[in-house]
Amino acid sequence: MDVPVKRAQRFICGRRTLVPAALGHTVLELANAGNGYVYTRDDVSISLVCTIEAHPASRIHHGAVLNLRGREAGTLWAQWRDRSDPTTVVEKADCSAGREADNSCSEFKGHPGGHSWELDDPPRIAAEFPLPRRPAP
Repeated sequence: MDVPVKRAQRFICGRRTLVPAALGHTVLELANAGNGYVYTRDDVSISLVCTIEAHPASRIHHGAVLNLRGREAGTLWAQWRDRSDPTTVVEKADCSAGREADNSCSEFKGHPGGHSWELDDPPRIAAEFPLPRRPAP
């Protein structure tokens, strides 16, 4: 089944992966390191979606793993490459585009590609792009 695509329509990358347990622990340690807020495992995303504009496979994927609390707090972003688990977490300031119009961009400051409101989800059927399966313990 072909999904119609509008000419010049732009998409997020859409690559998906799961957050490894060790990375989830690292995220909590970073988040709870002195900003006055307490975060729990429930605050950490268990799956990630690369939401920056579609890009070549050679580029790093970025997925928001925990939104920090506070007026100018930013977000913790996990990074990964195709065919590998996320192993890096970085704190990045939020993109300030659209704040004055109450339509804030949900990406990080200096992100490549378009702002979140300029991008659509890719026209994919979920069953064709499942999350990777983790081996049983």
